[in-house]
Amino acid sequence: MKYHLTRIDPFRAARVAAAMYFLVGVAILPFLYLAFVLAPTGIGFSVGMILLSPFLTAGLGFASTALGCVVYNWVTRHVGAFEIDLHRHPPE
Repeated sequence: MKYHLTRIDPFRAARVAAAMYFLVGVAILPFLYLAFVLAPTGIGFSVGMILLSPFLTAGLGFASTALGCVVYNWVTRHVGAFEIDLHRHPPE
């Protein structure tokens, strides 16, 4: 079966993306902290900024995904949508 992805709800997609970006931001916290500890003084970022980074990453991910969905929805009206080919597998 072939389906066309003609519209993506920007808010729903952005919420999911923000949650994923937040989790990635939390996962890289130890590496950011290690960079902070090993960096010379006066480098320009602090522990507070490191702790805010997952929230900033999630916020930017939310905004960019929502904007991308709005642009995709506009483009699909003029050019066409993605075509997705789905197959149903028999139950095992």
